[in-house]
Amino acid sequence: MYLRNLQYLQSVIEHGSFALAAKACGVSQPAISYGLKALQNQFNAPLLVREGRRHVPTELARSVAAEALSLSQRMDALPLAVPKPADRRVLRVGLTTSAALVCGPTLYESWCLPDARRSLHMSTADEGSLLTGLLRRQFDAVIAPKPRKFAHPDVAQWQLYELHPLIYVRRHHPLAQAQSLAQLQGAAWACVGPSVSGPVDVLTEAHRVRRMPAPPMSVRCADFASMLNLVIQSDLLAVFPHPALLGTAAEWVVPLRLTESLPLYEMWLFQLKGVKPRVDPEVFAKRFVNTEES
Repeated sequence: MYLRNLQYLQSVIEHGSFALAAKACGVSQPAISYGLKALQNQFNAPLLVREGRRHVPTELARSVAAEALSLSQRMDALPLAVPKPADRRVLRVGLTTSAALVCGPTLYESWCLPDARRSLHMSTADEGSLLTGLLRRQFDAVIAPKPRKFAHPDVAQWQLYELHPLIYVRRHHPLAQAQSLAQLQGAAWACVGPSVSGPVDVLTEAHRVRRMPAPPMSVRCADFASMLNLVIQSDLLAVFPHPALLGTAAEWVVPLRLTESLPLYEMWLFQLKGVKPRVDPEVFAKRFVNTEES
């Protein structure tokens, strides 16, 4: 999803037509049409509806445009950010929630145990905010899924492990024996979010490719721990991307064995180029190979 297409959407909302938006953006009208068509393909609901000669934005379009404006403002602020001198004994790592649970022990063992004077500062957020923080030098490293088509000349990246998301329910749930997504239609769902640009919404993607309506979310949780507690004590269904997120509560939930698999996605380590990496990707290699084998 290109920022330019989001800018086209903002201009159409502001000016009410493709022609006026094209003039304001300094591009041709076909460029506006092509960009908004590409943007529309990312959503299951319409962004614009025709009323006579005008293109009227839906509530979804206004929400997307508002998020895009916030992102644009953050990107514009990047050159103004003045980094503070970093304490070399402190390792600042930004992670998504699941990455913090999976990678936290390895970061502690590799950074803190060799030198008691060192400390590890972990912060969690969505990957869009984390990568912005890395570019502002607020973090020494970021561990998160890679946004679609992400590439930045100042950022080095290493793939750490692949996530195999599964749908979990409490034991003895009425749908515990379900074998297809179709059998889950009408079920109540919980999720972690919302997130500015991720993590990957594998559940919506799995339904979209099969031309099925996306399941409505009954509860949006602040983190995986609160979502897990809800799943254990209710009939809510939820997607967990890694078994580590279940912790000691794994005995209270079961994964659904569906014939359809949810889309896989990868966890990446990001660090700035031009400076000595402070997190060695090799420290994760043995741990994740062993996890996959088990």
